[in-house]
Amino acid sequence: MLSGEIDGYLTYYDVDDFSDPWKEPESVLLYHGLGRSVDVWYHWVPVLARQYRVLRTDCRGHGRSDPPRPGYEWSLSSLAREARLLLDRLAIRRVHWGGESLGGLIGIQFANDYPDRIASLTLCSTPYHYSAPAQDEYRRWPGQLEQMSVEQWYNQRADLRFDTEKDDPEMMQWFAALVGETDAGVIRSILRFLPDVDVLGLCQRIQVPTLILHPGQSLAVPEEDAQTMHQAIQGSELVQFPDARHHVFMTHGEACAKEMLRFTQSHGRGART
Repeated sequence: MLSGEIDGYLTYYDVDDFSDPWKEPESVLLYHGLGRSVDVWYHWVPVLARQYRVLRTDCRGHGRSDPPRPGYEWSLSSLAREARLLLDRLAIRRVHWGGESLGGLIGIQFANDYPDRIASLTLCSTPYHYSAPAQDEYRRWPGQLEQMSVEQWYNQRADLRFDTEKDDPEMMQWFAALVGETDAGVIRSILRFLPDVDVLGLCQRIQVPTLILHPGQSLAVPEEDAQTMHQAIQGSELVQFPDARHHVFMTHGEACAKEMLRFTQSHGRGART
């Protein structure tokens, strides 16, 4: 359990490295989505940490990272900057970025703002913009979060994230409790800007190898939007999980991690510390 000061805030992170000790491994940064924490990557770390130094961090106001003070600017650029400052603190020159949902959007911003700090980009359940049905749903959520707990809010539309008839109910219960620990004000603040995000222009400027992991049953990322992103990011690779819901990074976590491992090993660019 590690934390460091970033812009006056304590930022939580974990580092796992089970690579051969006589080698200098490349670095991977895993960045979670809205309401999550580093703990959601439990499927991914065992797959990746045998070959890479794996860094996971809690987004501002999530998990064990400090909440923002009044006046904090919530934006993809602010969150990407905090990730860069964390890499500076740890003297990590370049990373293979793996992000799910919001974490993927921050990765797209990071790849544009700090292209010399990124070796490859893996985007899991990441939209370039939110579909009209998703925007309508997300804009209702801040009001709901004023009427109920975060866990209750999350559980009322669990079907958007999981196949509630097929996926492990204990896993879904664990995940809902984890999300429930996030402050409602943090989630509301992010939801004020998130539905209007459109990063298609940023996608067109990405210059690093990019892997897109697409869940076929995601409200946030319809099939046509995944194809549009694939076409926008020059040379990108699209891997689809047709029957998965938005939280494919959980329900198909090991398979997703293996896809990232395959991709990063074939596109390694010396992300050394």
